[in-house]
Amino acid sequence: MKQIDDSRNAVSATGWRKWIAVGLLTLLFATSFVDRFILSLLADPISRDLGLGDSQLGLLMGAGFSILYSMAGLPLAHWIDTYQRKRLLLAGVVLWSLTTIASGFATGFVSLLVCRSGVAIGEAVLTPAAVSLIADYFIREKRATPMAVYSSVGAIMGTGSFIVGAYALELAGSVSQNLNMAPWRLTLVMVGMPGLLLAACFFIFVREPQRRISADKEAGNASITDFFSYLGKNGAFYLPFLLSGGLLTIFGLGMPSWMPTILVREHGFEPSAAGYAFGFTTAPAGLVGIFFWPWLAMRIEKIRRNAGPPVALLIAACAALIVFPIAPRIENTNLMLAWMTIAVMISGAWAVLPVIGFQIFSPSRFRGRLAAMNLLSMNLLGFGVGPILIVYLGRIGAEPAGDSILSLGLSRAGMLVAPLLLVAMIICVIQSRHLVDIED
Repeated sequence: MKQIDDSRNAVSATGWRKWIAVGLLTLLFATSFVDRFILSLLADPISRDLGLGDSQLGLLMGAGFSILYSMAGLPLAHWIDTYQRKRLLLAGVVLWSLTTIASGFATGFVSLLVCRSGVAIGEAVLTPAAVSLIADYFIREKRATPMAVYSSVGAIMGTGSFIVGAYALELAGSVSQNLNMAPWRLTLVMVGMPGLLLAACFFIFVREPQRRISADKEAGNASITDFFSYLGKNGAFYLPFLLSGGLLTIFGLGMPSWMPTILVREHGFEPSAAGYAFGFTTAPAGLVGIFFWPWLAMRIEKIRRNAGPPVALLIAACAALIVFPIAPRIENTNLMLAWMTIAVMISGAWAVLPVIGFQIFSPSRFRGRLAAMNLLSMNLLGFGVGPILIVYLGRIGAEPAGDSILSLGLSRAGMLVAPLLLVAMIICVIQSRHLVDIED
């Protein structure tokens, strides 16, 4: 593994800079969710102005984002595991911010697809870099808290991003006439700007930390061949563990992708009101998940080493069997949103626990790539398959123009993924006893 020797860029994992780095990484993660999900909130006005159908919108929110995200993730993560992470991360942030802004000037499906692809490539850098950087800033005993702070943003911003998006849409609507620009276009420009500001702060205040090396005999072996050899030796655990994130995301990302549109079409909301209703109602569940899932996993970890995250995820999978199929089909709006808060909390387990698990049972030289593999699974199945699959599942046996197609599809997606999650996590719990203890 190539070490960072430049004393101007490399720093030890001590001092106030490490917490500034965690704070900025967390804010960047939150910003990435807004830029990722903003298209869901703007689906109806974009559809009207650009003449796009639900299938095209599903591709833009799904495959248009996920294919390049997945293709870029592993090579970028390999560089993150072996070269300077700060420069790669800054390049990614600038790319996704500029292409989000450029989305506001799209003229049709193709130009919007190109912009979404740029957002995907840029965001593919962030989490692998963050997992690697935080692991090098903190020793093993003090790593759980900063990792939980960062990763828990996924549990909050999956729905909280709609609050930010709704506010931006309202603000854009109030000034759009003066700027002679459609509110949805101005919204995309507005939400793309914060990433550039945060990138400037990251450049000024954050330095590259020295890499920590796992205390094992093969610590220096970090090539792609070594990585896949490690996966092969531990495939009985990692295959279902990584697959579970993708399965969950079919429902977990299908939910925020289509819930604002479901509220607009089936419950009579305006787009901004739908964003506020879904965001403010369900975001507290993500906040509860920040504390509950890591707490539960660490309690289990004290009883059986390397089993904390898999057992906690198994418990979440059991709850999903009940909640996922029922929640989207409840006709009473308030009751439906209440059930959705539970679904968000269950989904939050996969937002928080996999990266904590990589810190517990994975060698340091592979953490960036394992995080990228986790994101690859989540994006290929979640973004790539989820939104369009929900449309397809909803149309089976339904009226061609039925208003309830999306809620029916989301419910059927829950029926599909919840049993598979349960099977995957049972296998992981059994196989976790064979993982080698990591002490770095």
